[in-house]
Amino acid sequence: MTTAFFEARGFRFRLDREGAEVSEAPTRSIQATIEPDEAGLDDGDEPLAELLGRRLSALLGTPVSDEEGIFDLAVERDGTVVAAVQLSCGEDDEDVLELLGERSPSLPVRALVEALVEALRGPG
Repeated sequence: MTTAFFEARGFRFRLDREGAEVSEAPTRSIQATIEPDEAGLDDGDEPLAELLGRRLSALLGTPVSDEEGIFDLAVERDGTVVAAVQLSCGEDDEDVLELLGERSPSLPVRALVEALVEALRGPG
């Protein structure tokens, strides 16, 4: 089990290799898109999957990569799993990031997306 994580806006994001389950039921689905430039991932010629892998590696402090740009994350707040999501380069349009998964009913999708975007953008 990895202990690597990053935090933003009161959420702790960690790689999910064990299939985390949301603590609060019934869960709600998450389906959101994030523009790469909004997340600071618009670097011209480099493939989005590589940019995303490198940014997540920097945030987590451990190398992570996926040729297709698919990363499973567990999201915690106050030590409780509030979302289990997959962040990926869009299937239909590789120029967007897709966030899919499930969340606690008390967690607004917008709050989760904003925290993730803030973390991906980094300081500044």
